[in-house]
Amino acid sequence: MQRTIRLAMTQGLETFMWRGSVPWPELVAVAERVVACWSEVTQFVTRVDTRERIWTVRHHSTPQPFFILSQDSLRGSAPRIGNPLPMLMLLGMARLRPGCVQISFASGLAIDPDRFELDDLAGLLPHATHAVHRRLAERVLTRE
Repeated sequence: MQRTIRLAMTQGLETFMWRGSVPWPELVAVAERVVACWSEVTQFVTRVDTRERIWTVRHHSTPQPFFILSQDSLRGSAPRIGNPLPMLMLLGMARLRPGCVQISFASGLAIDPDRFELDDLAGLLPHATHAVHRRLAERVLTRE
């Protein structure tokens, strides 16, 4: 994983891409499991719009969601620089239900969440500097 991170940074890749590999209801269930793990550390708020088939999650301290799952588009991107929560969510989902999402750098270079080590967090997400970021990652990366 370290080699992958160094290679991506030398090529200036600042965006992660993701694609859901399971139906929307299953992806939402996995995301809810991640939030349940995280809620042991700090409070998050989820919302499901069943009519539009959109699921959102936000930290309780802000009205803006940091991650959205839409049945109409089970793919998206997350910045490497800035808020680390979207990528932590993706890593958590991929670890809790292997194969539910495919994660890569914008260049197409795949990220294998099973090879991701907690020590790689700072290299992968430079703004994951708060202690709570590490605790959130620990909650899902160490669960089987």
